[in-house]
Amino acid sequence: MFAAIILFASLLFSPVQQQPDPPWYMATPLPARGEVTFYAYDVMERAYHRRLELAQVPYCDKPTCVGYVATLRPGDLGRKVWLMRPGFPPEGPFLVVDYAAASDFARLDRRGLIAEVDYETARRWGMTGPLYDVLLLAKSPIVPRVHLPLITVGRSADAQPTPDSSSNLAND
Repeated sequence: MFAAIILFASLLFSPVQQQPDPPWYMATPLPARGEVTFYAYDVMERAYHRRLELAQVPYCDKPTCVGYVATLRPGDLGRKVWLMRPGFPPEGPFLVVDYAAASDFARLDRRGLIAEVDYETARRWGMTGPLYDVLLLAKSPIVPRVHLPLITVGRSADAQPTPDSSSNLAND
């Protein structure tokens, strides 16, 4: 009994162990927040077309995908992600078409880099350097609207007032 109390107390008062980040080759746990930079002109598009030729990514040309990104991990290759800059609505989907080299992963991860966008996206966003506090999402947080048909509450469809019956109400 005493051993059970000590075990319970040690679990209760011990600091919670955080899960270590997955290894470099695994997919990025999303959502992720951090720094975003950009590729030089035409580099990301060439990476996309090369990966497409090798059947490493699905076809997702514009406007289906708004752009292309590189993340730190090869497990993200072919994944569709959304980016949300501070003060702006989420934008996407972006297709992940490239990733960091294993030798660069630790340095870029410590820096807080989560993605690099294509040159066209960087121009559209007015980027001249890194953006900070950007959110990388697995799906858009915007829920599409569903339009349901209107139904009448409280009366059957054949009991709706007609022009003649409404004129009778006015005479009463």
